[in-house]
Amino acid sequence: MMRKIFKLSRLKIIALTLAFTTVLVMTVRTSIAFFTDAKESTSVYTAGNVYIKLSEAAVATDSSGNLIEDAGAARIEGAEISENGETVLHNYGVVFPGQSIYKDPTIENVGKGDAWVAAKVIIEDGAGDIHRLYRYSDGYDDIDIEGLLSGGLLDEQVHVGVWNGIDDVCYNDRYAMIQSSSRLNGKYEFYFIMLSPMEKGEAVTIFDTLQINPLFGNAEMLEFRDLKITVQAFAVQTFGFSGCLDAMTGAFGEHFIMPHPAP
Repeated sequence: MMRKIFKLSRLKIIALTLAFTTVLVMTVRTSIAFFTDAKESTSVYTAGNVYIKLSEAAVATDSSGNLIEDAGAARIEGAEISENGETVLHNYGVVFPGQSIYKDPTIENVGKGDAWVAAKVIIEDGAGDIHRLYRYSDGYDDIDIEGLLSGGLLDEQVHVGVWNGIDDVCYNDRYAMIQSSSRLNGKYEFYFIMLSPMEKGEAVTIFDTLQINPLFGNAEMLEFRDLKITVQAFAVQTFGFSGCLDAMTGAFGEHFIMPHPAP
């Protein structure tokens, strides 16, 4: 794929990162602890007037142990650091089969003008094998992200096929989702490419729920060991680019490596 080459000093770009991680707790129920880690402030790049914010809702525990949106609390923003310089950790307690966890990573354009905006969701296995639980039946190393996450963009109706010369893309008139998988390394990357520039004040939620299958037993829960899901947001000036994919591969080529070239 040909892409335009620009000096980053001439781009108006920003990237923020929000991550949440699961860690195994060895108990009789083989449960896992779930917490949010809003770190990686070094991946924030900005120049000019393009500016976006990545945030998620605070949550509270209901009577069934599910994590629901805490509408009365302030939203959690990416790269949040405590007074002593350490990363702020948001502990969500024990995760169990059947539990619903509210997570709504949301990108908002808070700059002065329009911007090309994209998100990257990275799912990393850790000590487990999430592919065993969410694989497709066609033998690919890809995973079905909608089996793990839902809401937001993931609830919109999409087509599956060749898009912009790339195979196996889920797309509609609003966005395209491209998966790049490396099961050998336990890593699955999903690119959410917004097809129209995001206007000032506009926001988009990538997903809003992680649901643990109520039928999962100890063997299935073991695959969640050290599972990490990271959400990154990217924005680029609209000037000089033909579309969002062109902007992302031109400005952030090391972060947007396109898979499955079409024949």
